[in-house]
Amino acid sequence: MNGQYKFIWNMLINLLWVYGCYEIARLTFLFENWDFFQDTLSWKGFWEILHGGLLFDTSAICYTNSLYILLILFPLHYKETKTIGTITRWIFIITNSISIIANLINTVYFSYTRHCITANIFDEFSNESNLRAILGIELFNHWYLVVLAFFLIWGLNHFYRDPFQEIASSLKNYYLRHSIAFVIIFFSVISGMRGALLTNTTRPIAIGNALRYTNQPMEANIVLNTPFAILRTITKKPIRIPVYFTNHTELEQIYSPIHIPSDNTEKRKKNIVILIVESFAQEFVGALNHHLDNGQYQGYTPFVDSLLQHSLTFQETFCNTGFSIDAMPAVLASIPRMDEPFVLTPYALNDITSIASELNKWGYYTAFFHGAENNSMGFQAFSRSAGFQSYFGKTEYNSDSRFNGEKDFDGTWAIWDEPFLQYYCLKMNEMKEPFMTSMFTATSHHPFVIPEQYKEIFKDEGLYPLHKCIRYTDYALRKFFETASKQPWYNNTLFILTADHASSRITHAEYRTELGIFRVPILFFDPSGEFPVGCWDGIAQQIDIMPTILNYLGYNKPYIAFGKDLLHISPEKSWAFNWDHFPQLIKDNYLLQFDGEKVLGIYSYRTDRLLENNLKGKIPEEAEMEKEIKAIMQDCLERMEANKLTIESNNRKLE
Repeated sequence: MNGQYKFIWNMLINLLWVYGCYEIARLTFLFENWDFFQDTLSWKGFWEILHGGLLFDTSAICYTNSLYILLILFPLHYKETKTIGTITRWIFIITNSISIIANLINTVYFSYTRHCITANIFDEFSNESNLRAILGIELFNHWYLVVLAFFLIWGLNHFYRDPFQEIASSLKNYYLRHSIAFVIIFFSVISGMRGALLTNTTRPIAIGNALRYTNQPMEANIVLNTPFAILRTITKKPIRIPVYFTNHTELEQIYSPIHIPSDNTEKRKKNIVILIVESFAQEFVGALNHHLDNGQYQGYTPFVDSLLQHSLTFQETFCNTGFSIDAMPAVLASIPRMDEPFVLTPYALNDITSIASELNKWGYYTAFFHGAENNSMGFQAFSRSAGFQSYFGKTEYNSDSRFNGEKDFDGTWAIWDEPFLQYYCLKMNEMKEPFMTSMFTATSHHPFVIPEQYKEIFKDEGLYPLHKCIRYTDYALRKFFETASKQPWYNNTLFILTADHASSRITHAEYRTELGIFRVPILFFDPSGEFPVGCWDGIAQQIDIMPTILNYLGYNKPYIAFGKDLLHISPEKSWAFNWDHFPQLIKDNYLLQFDGEKVLGIYSYRTDRLLENNLKGKIPEEAEMEKEIKAIMQDCLERMEANKLTIESNNRKLE
């Protein structure tokens, strides 16, 4: 390389040595913990893990070496001195030595906990007085890791190349070279931190994205590195596991997510199709809002209105989510949001139960569809964790010659809903029955645009630009069902339609309350007429979808789902739970709001739609509802913390 650019070359060589240290630590981790992976890890899976590991190593290395890179590239000729060069060198060695040591410590930590180290470790061991003794014992028992750390750190120093240069040429050339290098590498480093340098992504990668590169959730711990896991969780306040009940028998009597099948349940091998519609709030559905605007409200969904006439829904329907990334765990795995998205917590690496994982055992083919880039929002990673056998995204759509490929891209997020729903429908023709599939739509999302050919049909009415998108998506759903009705699998299929979450683009006051913001449609449609039809009294939520489907199909194995079977619960015992701003329990006629320690309020929400009359301390139902919300919170969080979200892991008695 030209001597004028030697500073860049030497810096990159130094960083490549750091990559090598991370990879050596990864292989050491795998060797040390081989017993956990030997039965599931294949050579193909191993190479995919290495591919994913490069993505997470890049993010960690860009974060931890950002100061080092800045000191080298910042265009200021006064820094080109031996003293600054020495300081920069020691910043590089000390920073990366800490990263190497952290990765090797994780090798031992994982063997005891089966979890990688996150920022929670600082709270976990903050009150341990015998920590020095424990570390001493482990250093002695794992002396070979100490030796390895020594040689890796020695290598950082021994093979270090000095990137600083003498100012031999003109200052004008110096500042030009350094300014150009600074701008290019600055944006590369930011991209690397986000995980977008080696792939396309719409948001920074999180711990849960490691699941995309694995066949088993535990293998994600090989993909990850410790600096990344700590940096991604250091600003997150650890979820406190509440202990409201010290007697687990009492807890289980109040609430248990374990579903035991009935011996005489009729078996039905129906196909299952679950449509998760972006921002499809209940307010938009005219048929669910006959009471609005003195009975004059029309809504924005004429097709869904007509579909509801042939479907089963419930008087009160709610989401368990706050954001789009909450939807797949809630709808497909019956896991509610517990203050923060499940996929962004360390619990995302747990073994989980889902509709797909259970129906796989029953011979179903399972697939998930989303029209964005394949790693967008972490959906592909979660689909793999949830057991879906296949994933179809923008990449697969573009390679299908029956469609227009990139021409159908909306320019921001994903393939337009209408063509991608058609693609979804036709792909199901290629599947062996029975199958279980799900699709997440995308068009009804900011920046709220629709295809050019529909701009005169679904016009912006000036209230919210989202409304025209809802009209377009409703039309796309109509076209989907028209095509589906002509397919051989149609009459043997149960369709479920819901939203990922409600929308902030709402116009009626009752949908802006702390309860109204969680109202979404949930409907079950069976063209054969075998499934019940009507609007039943009671309360439904997204986490009820999985147990309702499995029990209706006559699934004959026990499983864990935090929701309930909607077909076999009396209306007065039905309930819903959500926790975005604070925990809430909806049961029968009342909404209870809780702050983790005390009741904040209780409201007769069916008559008090704006939640204006707080009945705290005035009704007898309050005490029982407080017990129930405590039981739900404790059971759910204990199981997440203990990695007991499957029947197999549940057999290890909850501690």
